[in-house]
Amino acid sequence: MTGSARAYRDSATQGATHIDILLACYDALAQDIRLAGESAARGDVVARCRYSQHALLFIGHLESWISLLDNLELCASLTDFYTYVRAEILRLQVCTELGSFMKLALLVCETRAAWQSKQSAELSKVNVVSTATTYSLAEPETTFSHFTVSA
Repeated sequence: MTGSARAYRDSATQGATHIDILLACYDALAQDIRLAGESAARGDVVARCRYSQHALLFIGHLESWISLLDNLELCASLTDFYTYVRAEILRLQVCTELGSFMKLALLVCETRAAWQSKQSAELSKVNVVSTATTYSLAEPETTFSHFTVSA
């Protein structure tokens, strides 16, 4: 990873929410899978193994968060997803086709997009609540100021 990419990632996680960090993990996981595929296509076994190992570490990190969730259905779904991704990474160790790695990276990106949609929906709810309770100082009509509800 280049210095600028690392600096971007570091700054993105400072003050980040748990979903922001989750999204960064999914980005890194997809990138590791893609880079493992590019390495496999080039015949660079050492790099393929390095990127695959890093992807497996990210999966372990992501799995460690599952126990913190309250939704049992989501826990089971994520467990199945991470088990599948791990098994695919291991299966792809004998593969040299970039396309197979890219399909798996795309699946991770699609899952990331679902989490990002969830985050956007939650932010929309927060913004609706905050605009309904936000007050601004209006221009005084007489010698008294009054507050109005902003829309």
